[in-house]
Amino acid sequence: MNSKRKIGNLLYSIWDVLFIKVDFIVSTLRSVLSLNLQGCPPGTDFATSGKCSFKARNSGSIKLGQGVRLLAAWRTNRVGISNPVLLQTFEGGQIDIGDFSGGSSVVISSRAYIYIGRNVNLGGNVRIFDHDFHAIEAEKRQFSFKEQEYWVRKEPIYISDDVFVGTNSIILKGAKIGPRTIVAAGSVVFRGDYPSDVILEGNPAAIRYRNLPH
Repeated sequence: MNSKRKIGNLLYSIWDVLFIKVDFIVSTLRSVLSLNLQGCPPGTDFATSGKCSFKARNSGSIKLGQGVRLLAAWRTNRVGISNPVLLQTFEGGQIDIGDFSGGSSVVISSRAYIYIGRNVNLGGNVRIFDHDFHAIEAEKRQFSFKEQEYWVRKEPIYISDDVFVGTNSIILKGAKIGPRTIVAAGSVVFRGDYPSDVILEGNPAAIRYRNLPH
């Protein structure tokens, strides 16, 4: 098996790095402009890659701290991302992401309040919803999306500092995750208080391991 690096591999790597740098510049400028126009200026050293969309219902309803990174390009995360980044708030919803946190192809939607602490890593394609999008009762789902807003259930989400959420996981309304906890890939975290320094795994997510070293 030939493991030597050929000139073609080297040239492609150089092109790859240049493309990543240009993409970061263009995407970040576009994201900063969008957020500022909506009255949600991000913190310093904010950066994005790929297509990132932001829809703030009210000025200040999306708060992004210092050094936040949001990635939506396969070159900047090769875990297998499936969609653009989307952060959106409805009604009185608010999204608050702390310093040096970030995610790849994440979708975060709030009608209540979503708090994400410092140094939180959200893996590829993670979903965080503090509401149900639609009414639960079948007869009420016959109304339009706008008309259903009154009956949609919502509850805040709190994700503490240094949490790691694995790829393709879903965090649902009412979840409170303690510091340094890991959510295993593909898990679904429902309403509940989850302690620090554990691994949550499965659907519904349950504590699998305790007392992680830190």
